[in-house]
Amino acid sequence: MAKQITITNGTGSEAVGVGSYIVSAAVTGYNNSSINPSSVSIETSTSNYAFTISATGTLTIHVTDTGTSEGTPIVGATFYRTDSSGNTYGNIITTDSQGDAVFNNVPYDTNGFTIYYKQTASDGNHDFNTAVTSTSLTSSTTTLELQNPNFQTYNFTLNDANYENMPIDSGTITLS
Repeated sequence: MAKQITITNGTGSEAVGVGSYIVSAAVTGYNNSSINPSSVSIETSTSNYAFTISATGTLTIHVTDTGTSEGTPIVGATFYRTDSSGNTYGNIITTDSQGDAVFNNVPYDTNGFTIYYKQTASDGNHDFNTAVTSTSLTSSTTTLELQNPNFQTYNFTLNDANYENMPIDSGTITLS
């Protein structure tokens, strides 16, 4: 007799009899035939069983100074895949010479599958948004255009501490 185990936030519990089972999955956005392991022996001496499943989609985040395909690519911007709370998963993804950060093996569904990510750095010459962002993947390959605008120019003054409002003639200030 088949037992269905409802999974919520990665876990589920169900009373199951000791024995050998063929494992199948029904998970929206994933390649259900990739369930691993595909068979399991339930034993009284073991109470926890772990499975993995793969997705086959690709999310490319194309980062430029204008947020368009015609903009100048930003090389070295970094991203993580996250959940809605901002917890990071997997390896950091870095934009290449074309400004592309490619997330392979992400889930998608024709009705949409929400993918969360956040940018953690740019190239040192452009601003970026550190907020957790999401997109809905409705096809196996999706490209997003993302802007990392040029830094805004700020003005700095340096005055003598002992003589009020007396500007320093020349020097440098370093912000590290």
